Amino acid sequence: MSLRSVLFKGCICLFVINSVMAAVVIEEVATVDSSNQAGWWVPLALHDDEAYFSFNSSGSINSKHKVKVAKRSSTGTWVSGFLKNADGSVWEHSDDNGHDQPTIAVDGDGDIHVFADHHNNNWRYFRSSSPKDVSNLLKRSDIVNNSGIYTYPIAATAPNGDIYLIVRDTNGSDIGKGQLFHWNDNTNIWSHISTFASQTNTRVYPDDVVIDSNGDVHIIWEWAYGHPRADRHYGSYLKYEPDTGLFKTANGSTVSAPVNLSTSNLFYQGLESGESFSSVDVGKGIQSAKLALGSTGRPSVVYRFRTDDSSSGGRDYEVFRIRWNGNNWVDKTNIYNAQDTIAALGHTIVGDRVRAYFVSNDKQLHVSQKIAGGDWNTYTLSGDKAIERVNVKVKNSDEDVVYASAPTSVSSSSGKLYGLFVEDDLTDIPAPVIPTVYEAEDLYFSNTATVSVISDVSASEGEYIMLQDNGVNDWVEFTLPNIDVGTYTVKYSYKTHSIRGIAQTRYEGTDFGSEVDQYSAAVNWPLTTLGTINVNTAGDKLLRFTVTGQNPSSSGFKIAIDKIVLE
Repeated sequence: MSLRSVLFKGCICLFVINSVMAAVVIEEVATVDSSNQAGWWVPLALHDDEAYFSFNSSGSINSKHKVKVAKRSSTGTWVSGFLKNADGSVWEHSDDNGHDQPTIAVDGDGDIHVFADHHNNNWRYFRSSSPKDVSNLLKRSDIVNNSGIYTYPIAATAPNGDIYLIVRDTNGSDIGKGQLFHWNDNTNIWSHISTFASQTNTRVYPDDVVIDSNGDVHIIWEWAYGHPRADRHYGSYLKYEPDTGLFKTANGSTVSAPVNLSTSNLFYQGLESGESFSSVDVGKGIQSAKLALGSTGRPSVVYRFRTDDSSSGGRDYEVFRIRWNGNNWVDKTNIYNAQDTIAALGHTIVGDRVRAYFVSNDKQLHVSQKIAGGDWNTYTLSGDKAIERVNVKVKNSDEDVVYASAPTSVSSSSGKLYGLFVEDDLTDIPAPVIPTVYEAEDLYFSNTATVSVISDVSASEGEYIMLQDNGVNDWVEFTLPNIDVGTYTVKYSYKTHSIRGIAQTRYEGTDFGSEVDQYSAAVNWPLTTLGTINVNTAGDKLLRFTVTGQNPSSSGFKIAIDKIVLE
């Protein structure tokens, strides 16, 4: 298995456009709010050779966001517009990281449908006033079952232009059932088809919906015990046939809806030995999955699965792929386990080309590709973009369109959204520049104020360094050992918080890079780029972090350092 990366060079147009050889083109779509992060939503739609990217943009204050849709024409021109209330004012909502991202679909007439900011809420549904028009996306009330309490809407467009939507609904005695809705493109009417999955004391986690050339609707999801949790189980697959009104499992057996954990032939990934369906977020389990269909319409699933039954939780999920061969779920393959992964996946199949997109814990976007009966080969697509969340659609037979969000790549409150256009041939992508990562807690340091090692499952390797609450001019200085002669880009990651100060870095006694305000009302783990250093003499080097002040909203001066990266 080869690990490769892309080097980007580019020019400035309406948006920044970078390209690499013939294999991959990357375009900067927009600046996004730091809340633009979730692993299961569908923020990307394709229609008539145009791509629609929906995202959270910055709000009037750091704790809020506004939702936008950017449309890319077939010629590469971009236009964008905000979601609006029914009266035409711009929609704004409070941040809810990991939940309140938009899902988008475009029907056969070109009307744009957006579901935004759903986390146990009634419908927040928007539709364009005219086909393909992103300038007037208004909030609508003409959708059924508005008494539901919805989370994680996922939509897909059928070949006939209809839209199918799956969502979790906690309204009523069933605390987490899966619902299926339908938009009829001829009548322009929404209808409720069925509750497709329900189990006492569980929560359905919708993962994906894909519609085949016959119009049949393929659905995958996971189950969580009791209440929402990070570690889920029982990866499940079901097909709905609009022509017959029947639900079927992968082997063609007709089942009554809603299905439950006792339904036969439902799971592509059942409980493994040592795995427990219980009220814990540790040990073995699933976290996110995506679906693609082979040329015969058979399902294939890429999913993240934690294989360690003694894990204490975190991002230690590996990437697997499994497929249905007409009789059984087969070819279960561990595609990636080199490091922890982030809860975002993409999956495409074109002919005999199978691809799985995923993000490693160092915020690198990768694609693994398998041609026919060959081996899986893995390539790195986003060397310096700090990607955390992705969604992928097939544009045509030789190109995948990738929605890639880097929500904290600019600061703790903002980042970038990129569109990647990945063609058929990846073999000319060059080998990667492998970064050197220093865990702050493992480095020798000197200091003027108390320094503590803090445990946190979200930190790199589970720990980070904290310069405790003292005041301006306090510092901690790390020794970076055995640096070779060369030129390096220096980055570091930290944990934002409401009690953080502002940090200035100093390399070998000279101020280096801009001040970094580590304050945020919400917790994030941004990886910030400080700048470039030239090492003329090999050996140990010093990197100091000094408190220079605090954000007016901060209640402290604490500074956090998780890891230091040289590229």
